[in-house]
Amino acid sequence: MNFLIFSLLLITAINLAGLLWAYTRQSDHATDLIYGSSFFLTTLLLYLYQGDFSFTKSLLTLMICSWGARLALFLFRRIKNMKKDDRFDNMRPSFAKFAGFWFLQTITIFIVLLPVIFFLDSTPTLTQFSFLSLIGFVIWAAGFAIETIADQQKNTFRNNATNKGQFIKTGLWKYAQHPNYSGEILCWIGVFVYVIPALQGWGWISILSPLWISFMLIKVSGIPFLIKSSEKKYGHLTAYQVYKKTTPRLFPGVY
Repeated sequence: MNFLIFSLLLITAINLAGLLWAYTRQSDHATDLIYGSSFFLTTLLLYLYQGDFSFTKSLLTLMICSWGARLALFLFRRIKNMKKDDRFDNMRPSFAKFAGFWFLQTITIFIVLLPVIFFLDSTPTLTQFSFLSLIGFVIWAAGFAIETIADQQKNTFRNNATNKGQFIKTGLWKYAQHPNYSGEILCWIGVFVYVIPALQGWGWISILSPLWISFMLIKVSGIPFLIKSSEKKYGHLTAYQVYKKTTPRLFPGVY
């Protein structure tokens, strides 16, 4: 339980500092940087504190830190180019609304990190590398690759002046409307599978991690916002309407 409390306090402190900086400066530059960095810092500090530097715990730490660092740096570079995030236009002037977003971000990070917190707090006998560990790592690696490639493909597309006013439908984006989110969901499914051998009692609430990130991306802060934004930008294009109707949102044959 101490790991849970420590993690929640640390994540809260990081995001509270981010909120105060972002509100006083009326800037979006720190928002996504804080999101990714919270995963990186919390996981790394828990790993160093718990003192068991076994292969399985070290690999999980590397997985989460790699994911968090890549996402934080990618999104930070993106917001520097974009200057601002349209999602916050109606929130930024109001401290209450802005704080509401940061509170949700804090809770999301904590819930998504539950498998990592419980695993790093588990005894060595429960954290031996197993077949499930291998399966979980493979799922995570596939998700990490998909998310990274999809982000890079979209970034390259946007930076090409000839694509101005157009939407991406090549590469991984040919097979799904939001392949970066597909990859992110796979990452956290993989993390959950990876830690299953160590789960006991309350540890099984870790299943909330992949469920919560899927819910947030599909119903709250991910796809709904992008659909609205894309419809505004490309809704007049016949090609976009065809793409939207014929291309799966996340996983071909599933959704």
